[in-house]
Amino acid sequence: SICVAPKSRESYPETTIKLTFNKVSNQYDLYEKIRGQEYKVDAFSDEYKSVLALYIFSKSKFEVRKYDVNVHDEIEGADSLNDVQRIFKTHLDEKYYSFLELKPDRVILEKGTNDRYNVLFLGKNDSKIYIDKSRKLNSAAVVLYNFSIKLSRFYDLIDAIDVKTDSDFLETLKELYLLG
Repeated sequence: SICVAPKSRESYPETTIKLTFNKVSNQYDLYEKIRGQEYKVDAFSDEYKSVLALYIFSKSKFEVRKYDVNVHDEIEGADSLNDVQRIFKTHLDEKYYSFLELKPDRVILEKGTNDRYNVLFLGKNDSKIYIDKSRKLNSAAVVLYNFSIKLSRFYDLIDAIDVKTDSDFLETLKELYLLG
């Protein structure tokens, strides 16, 4: 077993991540333990992939992310979708987000019903994976901003550790990181 905990002064951290080899099923099981409750996150047959998943999931859970509060304030004060789009163009690379258009490898703002918006990304086989649903424009746009930054960090991380894997497993890692 490999266990990962956040760097802190606590003897018993609130959250830990664990990877164990299950001899019966002949696979590596990834767990998250929160306040004593253990949850199975995923299982992998390959050692390299399981360790990569442990690393990516742990980074997602324990890394401290700082978002630009001024950009949040700007988004929350925007009067229209056009204003929100202008703010995004100024502060983010367009390859990480999409407004009202389903595009792969991006976080997407989707128009819902009753002037509400959803935030999602496309997973394996272009399946919709919702991050949040039915929010007012400004609130949904803040979620879109945060997750677009998180997605850019995911790709930076994948590039930095020079991941060699298939696109299907890359989608699994992206899901672990974004939703972790």
